[in-house]
Amino acid sequence: MTGLPQALADQETADLAAVEVEFARQAQGAEPWTLAEYLDRVQAVHGKYDPLRYIQRKQAA
Repeated sequence: MTGLPQALADQETADLAAVEVEFARQAQGAEPWTLAEYLDRVQAVHGKYDPLRYIQRKQAA
């Protein structure tokens, strides 16, 4: 199960990159995201993966 933590990190990074892409797309539109909206979305991605990392740590212990 050594590949799982890296796969999880890769997926989290991909999700954060998707937020970056959407932020850039929104910046070109009529209603760009505020900094708070951007940070909320980044925090949501981290919040999605925090429980999974916790489970991984518990299983590795």
